[in-house]
Amino acid sequence: MKKSDENTEQLAVSKKREHKHKVVLKIGNWRKQFDFNYIKTIIAIALNHCCKSHELIINGYLITDQNLYLIVKTNEKTIDAIVKKVELQIILLLKINPKELKESKYEISFITDDENIIYAPHKSLFKIYPIQDEYLIKLITGKKVTLPYYDRNLEDLKLMIHNHPFCSAIDYLGAIGPVHVTLLEN
Repeated sequence: MKKSDENTEQLAVSKKREHKHKVVLKIGNWRKQFDFNYIKTIIAIALNHCCKSHELIINGYLITDQNLYLIVKTNEKTIDAIVKKVELQIILLLKINPKELKESKYEISFITDDENIIYAPHKSLFKIYPIQDEYLIKLITGKKVTLPYYDRNLEDLKLMIHNHPFCSAIDYLGAIGPVHVTLLEN
């Protein structure tokens, strides 16, 4: 009997406090230098790396051409440290798997050296904002949204999310998506 009480105390002490974050990460101009599917894949791989290293628990995500929407739990009070880790992983992946830069009129904020592209952005890769759309949060975490009236914006959002290959709605429907998701119970 005494051993079970000791085990319970150890579990309570060893478990760190989890903080929930609902953020939009606006992808910077660096995304214009690469193919959009390549960028989405690199972001998905970086998120998986953070999940495997137990820095991040993803409950919902959506990766679009311009934004990364995340519903996550972390041990950090602020999301800034986790975003920095994701950015460092993306930079590492871009170094390991270089793709040719797209021809662009935009200023390239990357340094090239000896035919090997070394990515050293001067600014952070993402700008962080809170998610304001409650319908988006519900849809990417597997919940249904029904209204007593027809809302065209909501229907467009549902259509985009349910047909998007880089969205956690896939996992909530029973399939396996590109990013490891810890499903929330409804």
